[in-house]
Amino acid sequence: MKKSLHNFLKFTNFELERLSKFLFALMGITFIANLVGYIYTPMKYMGKINEYIAQNSATSEQAIQQYGPFSFYNALNSFWIVGPIALGISGFIFYSFFIWYREWFGKNTFAYRLLMLPIHRMTLFYSKLVVVFIGIFTLISTQMISLFIGYPIVSAIIENTYYVNQSLMEAVQLHPLFLYLFPLDLGFFLTINAVGLVVLLVLFTAILMERSYAVKGIVLGIIYAVVALTLVLLPLFLPDLLNNHYILYGSELIIIEAILLVIVAVLSLFTSRHLINKKITV
Repeated sequence: MKKSLHNFLKFTNFELERLSKFLFALMGITFIANLVGYIYTPMKYMGKINEYIAQNSATSEQAIQQYGPFSFYNALNSFWIVGPIALGISGFIFYSFFIWYREWFGKNTFAYRLLMLPIHRMTLFYSKLVVVFIGIFTLISTQMISLFIGYPIVSAIIENTYYVNQSLMEAVQLHPLFLYLFPLDLGFFLTINAVGLVVLLVLFTAILMERSYAVKGIVLGIIYAVVALTLVLLPLFLPDLLNNHYILYGSELIIIEAILLVIVAVLSLFTSRHLINKKITV
């Protein structure tokens, strides 16, 4: 047990070192883009206000009627904030593939050397899984820190006459995207992360299918991913699909979703274990 834990920590640290450059690049892009948004978006708004007043000899009230007041939510809803989040999500989807396929790049395939090490092969699987989640939560933490930096910047740029005195938490709660990223509702946050974990397990399983069966594995992987993800996500969209939001109570939906998540997660783990131990040979 102690040796297995040591191997797991060693490989997790190894994967973290390989992730670091990619992660630091995403963190830098997120922080810089956010900072630009916290400055540029309110300054652009104030520029429109001042131009409107100067050209039309208008009052502040008339300018507010024309452009509306400004709140921190307006800054959060800009491309400079939403864009890096979309980039981070797509980046880690790409990295979830890359973390496996880079092992097979080149003539002297590094994957074979890894698989020949005297350790449980699933240690490699678990270390890659954990590293992806560490990267995701690190990027989310960067986004959260930037909010605390951006809030006073925005309130300092916008004149009090045009600024809606909205707390940081109120602005974040209004934005639907942050409901998925931050633990604003603990139950919902845990459910979303559980879904994310299962999606990642399914993705890893599909990749191992492709590595095990080549072209046939691509078809098997796609079929498995579609069936598994449909099974997991269907209860979340069932009320909208049936146009009946009272078909399930919230507690019933959580129980059903939890059962399906566990089934798909266990199936993915057992399938991955079989593939990496029996089908991927060196």
